[in-house]
Amino acid sequence: MGAVLALGLFSVAAKAADEADIARGGRLFDNWIAELKERPPLAPNPRYKAPKDLNQINEAGWRCVSCHGWDYQGLKRQATGPLAKAGLEDPARLASVLRDPRHQYENRLSERDIADLFAFLQNGMIDMSEHIDPEGKRPLGDKSREAVLFATICANCHGMDGQRIASMAPLGTLVRGNPQEALHKILNGHPAEKMPALRFLPISRIWDLLAYAHALPDRDQAASIARGGRLYDNWQKETGARPKTYRHPAYPRIAAFAAMPKMNWRCKECHGWDYKGSAGIYGSGTHRTGIKGVRAMAGGRPADILAILTDANHRFHGTNWFRSPLSYRDLIDLANFISRGQIDMDLYIDRKTGHALGNPQRRRMEFNVLCATCHGRNGKALPTGKDIGDVARSNPWEALHKIRNGHPDEAMPALHALDSQMLVDILAYAQTLPE
Repeated sequence: MGAVLALGLFSVAAKAADEADIARGGRLFDNWIAELKERPPLAPNPRYKAPKDLNQINEAGWRCVSCHGWDYQGLKRQATGPLAKAGLEDPARLASVLRDPRHQYENRLSERDIADLFAFLQNGMIDMSEHIDPEGKRPLGDKSREAVLFATICANCHGMDGQRIASMAPLGTLVRGNPQEALHKILNGHPAEKMPALRFLPISRIWDLLAYAHALPDRDQAASIARGGRLYDNWQKETGARPKTYRHPAYPRIAAFAAMPKMNWRCKECHGWDYKGSAGIYGSGTHRTGIKGVRAMAGGRPADILAILTDANHRFHGTNWFRSPLSYRDLIDLANFISRGQIDMDLYIDRKTGHALGNPQRRRMEFNVLCATCHGRNGKALPTGKDIGDVARSNPWEALHKIRNGHPDEAMPALHALDSQMLVDILAYAQTLPE
């Protein structure tokens, strides 16, 4: 088998690799599972040392980049060194290395795959340190020179602000966080996507294009938090996703809404409108689940919250073969809300009585200006079956959450940028509206 494979590889290698072969090899290095549209191996790579916050261990552990790095210099955690010094002098040698006990890629890559990967390792790697400041992670190009190149090639998918693709972080955020990854993808394209590989251009233009992308804006934090609040309320409605048809695995079978997937997949259904779960207003009554709240995560790192949202308990992760219910942007918005958008409802609403701790007459004008446009001065203008006064009295925690963040997939403004006491006064006024 090994001899036959080696002969085949030599025959493939006899034809000099072109830029397309090299770029494809770069995409295989990035994520061969995605590029080949393969299912991830069932077992984790035994040699891969997975970070504690990584949930998709199997797929990540089998990617070349996970051990060898975006700069091709190796990773201390994985005990790997520079690929340029690996002694891979021909495709047969690479095939042998991939079959060894350390890699265990036997029968996972075809002759062509290995030939293209070899072409990339021989002719496609660049010295990232010549183009990126390793300390400040700042590209060393001129961001003013390639605005037209970005606008005509990259913006078709990414948008002029780099934020059109919901399945990834804003492009500027991604480039600032990992410019080496961005440079690799600019040169070779993204696995299994239509992103063009630009390695045929002079490296000086690539360098300047990376600098331009580095300067693109982050997602607006306030907008992200407010939208995250609407996702927490009802992500299925906010995103327009098809409603779930089966019980969320973490929702107790004996709880009241176990037979209603549209309800039990909502964040608020387990964690409560006051974010305190079993320690708050959902500690008893119809909505009781015994599940803890999210208050302890207020002020936490969004990346840590993202890891929890995509774990096996919450089920908001995705792979090449299983689409996540939420996009990357959705998850980031939700994580930002949990980290930075929560308030302690007990400071604003009496938990025993449900009375808003505000002055009902102080913000009558604000209600009539901000809210009555849609709801009417008596709170009854919308044909939803729930008048504002009734909601404010029966569930003031829900009402305050919506006052702050808006209503999913509706034009209701999110008012969390306004003074919190003002919003509580508006809630107190709403509680005085007629039944």
